[in-house]
Amino acid sequence: MGQIDKDTGPRDFPWLTEYDIAHRGLHSLGSAQEENTLSAVQSAVEAGYAVEVDVRATADGIIIVFHDETLDRMTNGSGPVRKLGFAQMQKYLVGNSGAPAPSLPDILEAVDERRPVFVEIKSSKDTDIQMVCAGVRHCFEGYGGPVAVMSFDPRIVTWFKRYMPKYARGLVIGREFLLSWRNRTALSFWLKRTKPDFVACDINLMPNAFCSRWRKSKKPLLTWTVKDKAHEEVGRKHADALIFERPAVAGNA
Repeated sequence: MGQIDKDTGPRDFPWLTEYDIAHRGLHSLGSAQEENTLSAVQSAVEAGYAVEVDVRATADGIIIVFHDETLDRMTNGSGPVRKLGFAQMQKYLVGNSGAPAPSLPDILEAVDERRPVFVEIKSSKDTDIQMVCAGVRHCFEGYGGPVAVMSFDPRIVTWFKRYMPKYARGLVIGREFLLSWRNRTALSFWLKRTKPDFVACDINLMPNAFCSRWRKSKKPLLTWTVKDKAHEEVGRKHADALIFERPAVAGNA
């Protein structure tokens, strides 16, 4: 499934599709294994899965593993993450985990090179792309295990193509890209600019003509978020690896 980039040469990351990928770790809402926590990540690795986590930057540039823009849904705090420093974030516990949100280096230490880590970099219109991307790059320094970056934001994928091309990079595709002719045209533009090593498409949009063409080109296709057996059947047939949550793939255990 490798490809050749004229600037960086052969690009071959067979581990991208070697394992199914636990979405935000192997988590369970309301348990000690809340999403994007060390416990959920450790559970995924121990069960033999790769791991996907969400990251964003704190006010002081630390890369924290946390999905939402605000604290409100997942912690006992409130307000935007981007206005808090990392030390301030440590005051708030994630759900019932009994622990604050970890940093990306915390997650990499827990995985310890045993399984691939897929890092989805979150952003908004006012995100400092240079700060968050450079922050993720610094987290990877010295880490020898397989890591991939992925994002809905083509600016982020473009940054890694330009400045850190050695890392596998992926473009995440949702309905905003596939449900209108204008957005499909934009997608074609961004694919040429970012040259992703893989794409990850919303399972609710599959199968579709774009993903079929992508897969026929021998490039890896991931799908998210696979949450039940019906999703799993579609994903097994039309994608190369599943980004999943229980009860799909892992069952209810």
